[in-house]
Amino acid sequence: MKPSAFIDLSILLYIVAFIAVMVVAGYFTYHISPKRKQRTEKKRNKDNFK
Repeated sequence: MKPSAFIDLSILLYIVAFIAVMVVAGYFTYHISPKRKQRTEKKRNKDNFK
């Protein structure tokens, strides 16, 4: 394997790893945020009733 091919492969792996991290972060953000939003809406409604 030539050194340039090794560099290209490592850059490709960095890009793939970055995309994987973005997908995982987006997945967790999507699943956690609706619960947080419901909690804040409940809190807001409770404050409005006072």
